Amino acid sequence: MNKITLLLIVFLASSTVVWAQTFEGIIEMHQVTSNGLEYDLKWYIKGDKIAYELSSASSRGEVQMRCVPQKSTNSMLMISGNTKRVIPASDITSPIGFSMEGAKLQNKGTVKHKDFSSVQHWEISTAEIVADVEITTDVKINFSEYKEFFKSDYGLCALAELGQEGFPLSSVTKDKNGNVLTKTTLKKVTRTTLSDSYFK
Repeated sequence: MNKITLLLIVFLASSTVVWAQTFEGIIEMHQVTSNGLEYDLKWYIKGDKIAYELSSASSRGEVQMRCVPQKSTNSMLMISGNTKRVIPASDITSPIGFSMEGAKLQNKGTVKHKDFSSVQHWEISTAEIVADVEITTDVKINFSEYKEFFKSDYGLCALAELGQEGFPLSSVTKDKNGNVLTKTTLKKVTRTTLSDSYFK
């Protein structure tokens, strides 16, 4: 076996180890709603800990709120500026019209992605909507443990229903007439070591 072939095998083996490691870092997204509101979302992920920051597109990146689901107390920590408040998960409700009742989940196949090695295209359909969601299983978050915190996102709800570890990277939700209700697109993925301060 020549040296070049051997080096290639070593490189591929080391790449597999890197992909197999638990994701730690930041996933940035942009979301547009049916009424034209635009938001930037920045997810912080470390092991089984998650938090996200929300800012409006018009705020030029200024963070309006950071939310930290706390499984141990079944509550959501919400931080805005110097103000912190804790909301019981039981107080988090689904918006009017949002429902997973009778939802059908269909795996439409594998999607090639530059940032993740394993990405699947899922279709979620109910009596009211059809949502196309790209989900990576490279991010090992079990959203069935967080289902009480996320009651307005079809991708997160689908993962909770499936009991499958993963993370939704992008989604488009339409009504039965084809009108776009929400659209979430992936902006940037940064693999980095995160401070525990993001989660408290």
